[in-house]
Amino acid sequence: MVIPSLLCMTFYLLASLAALRHLLGAQSASWVLFSLAWSAIALHAAGLAQETMALERAQNLSLLNVASAVSLLIAALMSLSVRRFNGWILLPVAYGFAALLQIASSVMPTRYLIHLEQRPELMVHIALALLAFSLLMMASLFSLLLAYLNHYLKIRKRLGLLPHLPPLLTVEQRIYQLIQLGFLLLTLSILCGWFFIDEMFAPEQRLKAVLTFVAWALYAVLLWGHYRHGWRGRLLILLSLSGSLLLVLAYFGSRFLNEFWLG
Repeated sequence: MVIPSLLCMTFYLLASLAALRHLLGAQSASWVLFSLAWSAIALHAAGLAQETMALERAQNLSLLNVASAVSLLIAALMSLSVRRFNGWILLPVAYGFAALLQIASSVMPTRYLIHLEQRPELMVHIALALLAFSLLMMASLFSLLLAYLNHYLKIRKRLGLLPHLPPLLTVEQRIYQLIQLGFLLLTLSILCGWFFIDEMFAPEQRLKAVLTFVAWALYAVLLWGHYRHGWRGRLLILLSLSGSLLLVLAYFGSRFLNEFWLG
């Protein structure tokens, strides 16, 4: 597993460099960038599948494996949508994060076994949650980009150094599009857990459930404010990043305590 992981990380890093060259206006072929990126994504997916399905009749959904799956989804979704969303500046972040988590899950293996084949409702809940989390994390990345653009415009008065940066209004539109879709999937995930998963409100899952509901409510308020009052700018950035932080705490906080702190 170490050699494929190193190869995967190398492809991710080379793809990051190619994305930076494109961002700086270098005349580099985009097919080189995407060939490297999709090679890394394919190796990442194969290694993650092998690690997750390592044991018969059980799936290893450890903290690092779940985080690696999220990074894989973000890398793939960013690669598919980068032309439409004009998010070239975010590709090195997505690829770099995926590379680090992919190699970490290989050199620090942990186990958290679940029998998903016996519980299709849990499989649907997890799939919806992972997709929702990935999309909302992408929205938070674009929120950071929006904050950078706001700061850069005020300090520099122009965006002359990086020719491929998107306009502010375009970034705001992309953030709301991602939040809308992520919010829908998060709602479906919560409803699936509410009606079909008994242990969703078990004592060890209570903090996760509460934080998830608070994040859901925050995104609901953000979308309502956008459609009713046209919220944008700093308020959009603050609420988007706050929601993503709550989801990180909800999705990974309790698992971290269980796997690394409480053993």
